[in-house]
Amino acid sequence: MNAYRQQGAEPEHQLMGNQFPAAATRGLSPARMALLEEQLMREISRAEPAPAAVAPRRRARWGLVAVPVTVTAAAAVVLTNIGGPASPSAPYTALSPVVKVQPASAEGTTELMREVADATRESHPLTVRSDQYVYIRSKVGFSRQTAQRTMNGPTHMDAVHEREVWLPQDPARAGLIREAGKDERLAGTGQARVDGGAATTPGAGNATYAQTAALPTDPDTLLETIYTVTAGRAPSRDAAAFDWIGDTIDEAIVPPRNEAAIWLAAAKIPGVAVVHDAVDAAGRHGEALAFESLGERTEYIFDTTTHTYLGERSYLVKNTPAGKAGQLTGISAILDRGVTDRLGLAPADTDK
Repeated sequence: MNAYRQQGAEPEHQLMGNQFPAAATRGLSPARMALLEEQLMREISRAEPAPAAVAPRRRARWGLVAVPVTVTAAAAVVLTNIGGPASPSAPYTALSPVVKVQPASAEGTTELMREVADATRESHPLTVRSDQYVYIRSKVGFSRQTAQRTMNGPTHMDAVHEREVWLPQDPARAGLIREAGKDERLAGTGQARVDGGAATTPGAGNATYAQTAALPTDPDTLLETIYTVTAGRAPSRDAAAFDWIGDTIDEAIVPPRNEAAIWLAAAKIPGVAVVHDAVDAAGRHGEALAFESLGERTEYIFDTTTHTYLGERSYLVKNTPAGKAGQLTGISAILDRGVTDRLGLAPADTDK
């Protein structure tokens, strides 16, 4: 393959991908891997198709998973925005691994996202220079398989714990994750990851402030852009678009008008629904925009009064080899976010 392409020869979707941010590479959950493995083995053996196992899709930011090179990985993050007081902070919080599967309805999705968009536009904007770091403090929890080195079978939910990230706005700089008492340095990529390619480290593909500021502010145009950028991603066109929404908002600071457009675009994705009682990792209740895929529901949760984004929750809605309906597969809550000049220091510490 030639090292260089002739100018102007790039396909349209690649040009769009270079212009707009694509979320960090997602990692597939062990249970999702089991589903893909089962389908592959059926094709190899040419057996009669059996009912597909329902498997959750978990964002790799909740738990890094080894992914076979034959499977396209996509990882990401959860969260963004601050929404009201959180429960007292503790190193680890034991949450029930099973939640009640609440009813979800397509009615009211547009109205809820309009309220969220209005609140976003009225929020106090944060700006980020290219030499600064986006700082996010959150609570997260994720599920992992009970048996190691397997791609099928039951999973269990780890205790919810605190996470801090420092994400550079200059891709050449290193970032930092502080989680469960350990620091993990994120190597700089040397270039902005906006082409949909795999990021080599967690967070390396996060959209910068400048990239999100370049997004279309018309929801219909933005949704078409999202479909273009996520074209070909598993498990489906609409599921990939819904994932992109959370991945782009999550551990980032997005200009209010662009974030408002993102939520309005989310309301236009076929299959989205409203869940009227959802709970984030800090115990805060709110309304959620939800989407179901492969037997797992993912919720983006908003404060019922301020309509600000609180966090994310994912859980099974059907009995699967990975667990029973109601089993959590991931949960998060934003506790703080801001801008800092120094790696490893929270915004409040840099002012001292």
